[in-house]
Amino acid sequence: MDATDGRILRLLLQNARASYRDLGAAVGLSANAVAQRMRRLDAVGVVRGYTVLLDPAVEGTPWTAVVHVTTTIDADAPAMEAGFRTIPAVVEVLDLAGTIDYEIRVRARTQAELHEAVQAIRLTPGVTSIETRMVMRQVLRR
Repeated sequence: MDATDGRILRLLLQNARASYRDLGAAVGLSANAVAQRMRRLDAVGVVRGYTVLLDPAVEGTPWTAVVHVTTTIDADAPAMEAGFRTIPAVVEVLDLAGTIDYEIRVRARTQAELHEAVQAIRLTPGVTSIETRMVMRQVLRR
């Protein structure tokens, strides 16, 4: 990855729908040259995917919470993480350093669905404690 790749990626973070032509104009390359660079960045795993960010209320999941999870010292991390993946309302799992082992973002259609997801996290083998915080509003998401 070179400086031009970095500039292209920063532009895509600002506007993921930018065309190769527009990106090329911004960095001094042709649309074909940008397309080649993007194929290479995809192939080597620099770009891990493309997505659309929806408003949770429009998506039908207005209930959002962040769950901080603490685990036993000898917890089977791969098994726990596999368990978290099976909970439909779990949309993100972060493995953290420090006193909290995982931060899990949960989005649900109803309060009951949110409660069910939090209980499933709590009952995952290896989890010793959780702390759940409701999200009041999203200030920034990139």
